[in-house]
Amino acid sequence: MQKRKFFSVATIGSMAIACALFLGSCSNKITEEQLKQIKELRSQEKSLTENISKKKDEKTKLEAELNARKSDLKKCEDENNLIKQKLATWPDIWPDWKPEQK
Repeated sequence: MQKRKFFSVATIGSMAIACALFLGSCSNKITEEQLKQIKELRSQEKSLTENISKKKDEKTKLEAELNARKSDLKKCEDENNLIKQKLATWPDIWPDWKPEQK
């Protein structure tokens, strides 16, 4: 009975020592290469974020210009339609005035 108890304690003890050695051998420090890669990724992220904000600003300006051009187009089309209406009734462009007939 004591042999069995001795072997179970020895087994548990050796397993505990093996786990401690295994976990102790893992490095929790960041390497220089990993640190350099993180810095590069952060700089890329910063530049991409700046590019995105610049493109958003550019998009906003282009949309404002497009809306202004659409407004100008509508104004021109309205004037064009008015002129076409007046030309359709050309000799009588002032309907409330009739020339005296002789």
